[in-house]
Amino acid sequence: MPAAEGHGPRRKARAVAGLSCLALALCGKWLPGSAQTPQIKEIELESPAPPAGGGGTCKEALAKGHSRFEGFRSSVAESSTQGVQISNFRALAEGAEKACLKAFDAVAGQEGSCGTERAALVQTIHKDVWVIFQVQRLIAEQIASDRLGRALLAGMKTRKGPLRVQEKLDILRGEVKSYKEAVSRLLPSWAAGDPEEAAVERRLGELQFSIEESGAGLVEQRKWKESRMKEVMNTRAHGMSVSLDPALRVLLRPDGMGNLQVFSHGPVGPPNNPATVNFGVMNDGSIADVYREHPEPPMLAVQPAVKVNLNLR
Repeated sequence: MPAAEGHGPRRKARAVAGLSCLALALCGKWLPGSAQTPQIKEIELESPAPPAGGGGTCKEALAKGHSRFEGFRSSVAESSTQGVQISNFRALAEGAEKACLKAFDAVAGQEGSCGTERAALVQTIHKDVWVIFQVQRLIAEQIASDRLGRALLAGMKTRKGPLRVQEKLDILRGEVKSYKEAVSRLLPSWAAGDPEEAAVERRLGELQFSIEESGAGLVEQRKWKESRMKEVMNTRAHGMSVSLDPALRVLLRPDGMGNLQVFSHGPVGPPNNPATVNFGVMNDGSIADVYREHPEPPMLAVQPAVKVNLNLR
C-alpha cells in the first residue's frame, strides 16, 4: 500500500500539469488580446490525510475509494489533455463518484464510523472533477468559437459581402445556445453554475462583431473584389463593336506608259479624329482607259471613302 500511495501523488501532479497546459493552449487560440483570454486556476489534487486518531480500516477505505476513482480520473484527464470533448461528462462523473463511495463504504463497514475520511474523499473527488470540468468547458467554448467563425464566413461567402446585423445576431444566438447546452451536460450537479457563461457570451459577441476584420474575413473581402472585377471584365469582353473612320483616295495620272508608280498612305487631321489618305502617282495618262466613256484617263482622280472597323469579342 505505501508504494501505491507514493505513485498516486506523482501521477496526479502530472495530470494537473497536463490539464493546465491544455487550458493555456486552448486559450491561446481564441480572440486576440490578453484581456479576452479565459484564465483557469490550478487546483492541487492531493488527497487530504486522515485524522491522526483514525483507525486502519478508515485509511484502507479511503485508499480503496481513491483507487476506484483514479481509473475514471486518469481516463477523462487523458482525453481532456488531447482536446477531446466528453459530452456526457456530468453523468460519468456522478456515476464514478457513486461507485467510489460504494467501494469506500464496503471497506469502512458501519455507516458513519469513518465520516471524516468519507467527507475528505468526496471533497477530493469534487476538486478533481472540477479541474477536468474547467478544461472540458474550455474545449466546449473553443468548439463554439470555431463553429461560429465558420458559420459567419460561410454566410459571407454565400452573400459575397458582409452579413447583415440581424443575420450575424441569429447565428450568434444559435451558437450561444449550443454552448450552454453543452455545458449543461458537463457541469457537475453539485456546482453552482457555469462561472464563465457571461464572459463566453461576450467573447463570442466580439468574434461575430469583428469577423470582417479578422484574417479570414480580409481574405474573403479580397476574393469579393477579384470576383467583381472578373465579372466586369467578362461583361465588357463579350459583344460586337463597329466604328467608322473617314478616308480619301487621291491618284495623279500624268502622261506616260505606266513605268512610274508611287503610292503612299497616312493619317491627316486632328489626333482625336484622324482621316486616312491614300495617295498615288502613276504615269499612265497616255494609255487609253477602255472602261470609261473618254479614251484618255483624268489627270487627277479623287475618291472619298469610309473605313469600317468591326470588332467581335
